[in-house]
Amino acid sequence: MALGTEAANIGQHIQTATRAAEVAALLARFGFWELLRAGGLEKYLSRPKKNDDSDITNRPLPERVRMLLETLGPTFVKAGQILSTRTDLVGPEWILELKKLQSRVAPVDWEGEDGIKEALEREYGESIGDVFESIEEEPIAAASMGQAHRAVLKLEGGGTEGVVLKVLRPGIRDRLNSDVELMRLFARLTRGFFEDSGIDAERIVEEFARQLERETDLTIEAASTERMRRDFEEHEGVTFPKVFKERSTRSVLVLEEVHGTLMSDLEPETLSQEERERIVAHGCDAVFRQCLELGFFHADPHPGNIFVLEDQTLCFIDCGMTGMIDPGSLEQLARIVHGAIEGKLDRVVRTAVRIAEAPTTMVDDRRFRADVWRFLDRFRAVGDGTIEMGATLTEFFGILRNHNMRAPADIVYLVKALATIEGVGREIEPNYDLIGHVRPYMERLIKRRYGVGAIKERFESVVGEYADLVEELPHQAGAIMRQVRHNDVSLNLQHRGLDKMTDELERASLNISWAVVISAIIVGSSVLLLADSVDRDTGLLTWVAMGSFVIGLGLGAFRLVWSRWIGR
Repeated sequence: MALGTEAANIGQHIQTATRAAEVAALLARFGFWELLRAGGLEKYLSRPKKNDDSDITNRPLPERVRMLLETLGPTFVKAGQILSTRTDLVGPEWILELKKLQSRVAPVDWEGEDGIKEALEREYGESIGDVFESIEEEPIAAASMGQAHRAVLKLEGGGTEGVVLKVLRPGIRDRLNSDVELMRLFARLTRGFFEDSGIDAERIVEEFARQLERETDLTIEAASTERMRRDFEEHEGVTFPKVFKERSTRSVLVLEEVHGTLMSDLEPETLSQEERERIVAHGCDAVFRQCLELGFFHADPHPGNIFVLEDQTLCFIDCGMTGMIDPGSLEQLARIVHGAIEGKLDRVVRTAVRIAEAPTTMVDDRRFRADVWRFLDRFRAVGDGTIEMGATLTEFFGILRNHNMRAPADIVYLVKALATIEGVGREIEPNYDLIGHVRPYMERLIKRRYGVGAIKERFESVVGEYADLVEELPHQAGAIMRQVRHNDVSLNLQHRGLDKMTDELERASLNISWAVVISAIIVGSSVLLLADSVDRDTGLLTWVAMGSFVIGLGLGAFRLVWSRWIGR
């Protein structure tokens, strides 16, 4: 068993090494020699001729990165697509380019050893004929993670129902894990390359890995879809597909088939103004209620994920990307919005520093305060009666990114969801009073923080905490005095950055020790060689001296390779 596991690990390492060589070659092809040099990999690749790929290397950096990701395959394309939603991590020119990424992948065959049919039977442990009346072999959609098929499900109590199967590609998890490990390796090797750009490559890779883990566990998407369906069960105009939980697994999701028109295929000019306004109202209700009241929201409400039914009811699908925001974070957003409306610079700056968990010194940073003030000045010039909340918050968090301040991922997804649905509403019915429709949500959000009831609740909470503190104070003071009497008080000091200095000292000491040992071997060999030089014939001492020279040189070369590649 252990031997089999070890063999599998070796195979995984060989596969990763092969893939790493492929990625390194592509980095060179697209002109990323500095990145390869930062990771110490450029010596293993021959430089291209002067005119090779000049058309590629002369293109702007974001475009070259997008082309590289497309060439690297589905995992890297997915990484770019996720990164295109993170306005807190990359700038607008990168967002614009990464949004062009498309998962152009061929569907998995129905039959065959690694086909969809065998994957389904392996997942259910029985013939698919026992579970489904029929399945369309031709997929209705195919993406990098999986594909969708229409089917007719056999119900447990008898009868059938039309469903859509979302099936993960066979072997996709192993491929994703291998590519993510490779991303981690390159992020570590090229850490210094990104330091000056304000991009934390290792953090981006870890967030991508967490998102992939969620998207490749379809039970999470099933639970999210069910929860959203319950949240809007009695809400007119918004619905989510029914989940057949008893037939859904980590790799297969069974949903009721939605009969309607995708919003991306909708032709607004064929609808009446009343119908268009109803669609926009339902979309805004769904997203703003989720984001600003429920705290659990669909993080990707683009037109390709929304069906418009005959009565203009909207059905949201593809709930794999969701966000959850706690009441405290919503209150912080309320402080930012309210502070922007009132022009309160200090309130907005302090809240931004708190929400980004940035150093408190940023509160007094003159450049940051100046940028926020310019934002507030433009905001007040426009007036709160015409603001778009999503676009406004997107601009504000762009200011944070420019100052290397990072907002939590869920807040970024919330802002993106708001901005997306506002943009969709403008496209469908440009004359619709979107601001008037979302104003109640904004007012409730602000009232939740600054209303009389909220202030009373916070006052009672603070008074209660002080009462608890006064009650506990004598006990805590008594405990401290007992520790003092028994000489049981200690002071712990934390030296920040000392670990790095200690590591450097240990490394330097080790290098000196190696140098002393190797020098001793060489000096000793020289003494033996001189001692044997009295006799013109080559004696035993000469052979010992030559062997020692070889050993010393070998140790020196080994130490050089170890310190340069392995032990770094």
